[in-house]
Amino acid sequence: MYSILLSTHNVVRWLVLAVGVFAVVRVWRGWMTRAAWTESETKVLKAYTGVASLQFVVGIVLYLMSPLVRQGWGDMGAAMRDANLRKFVVEHPLMMIVAVALVHIGAGRVRKVTSDSGRYQAATIFWGIAIAITLGFIPWARPFLPF
Repeated sequence: MYSILLSTHNVVRWLVLAVGVFAVVRVWRGWMTRAAWTESETKVLKAYTGVASLQFVVGIVLYLMSPLVRQGWGDMGAAMRDANLRKFVVEHPLMMIVAVALVHIGAGRVRKVTSDSGRYQAATIFWGIAIAITLGFIPWARPFLPF
């Protein structure tokens, strides 16, 4: 079960990155060109929040099952001294929670703002920071699939 979840988490990260980068570029372009917010942007909003939420749920379950995380929690002092272990026990999960929260906060702001420019601006700022955090805290050394 653990290896299936790890594989799923590894594959879905590429989906999150693809949709996230697409979403950020699209809303940034809309903000710069002062475009009207359309149903297409709303679909992008739903897609990005959806894949980020899916990745979050898989990540939480994976975190709870991970032998690496259990090892880290068994001796937190040693985990904090080991950069690789610290990354998987503390840094990666914490920053991804922040990134997913920013995706959802940005989506919420978009729904509340009445002007098209304000929607694009809010989405660009919140999602831009979220995708930057995601890119910065993905464990890139991990293979595409763990097998």
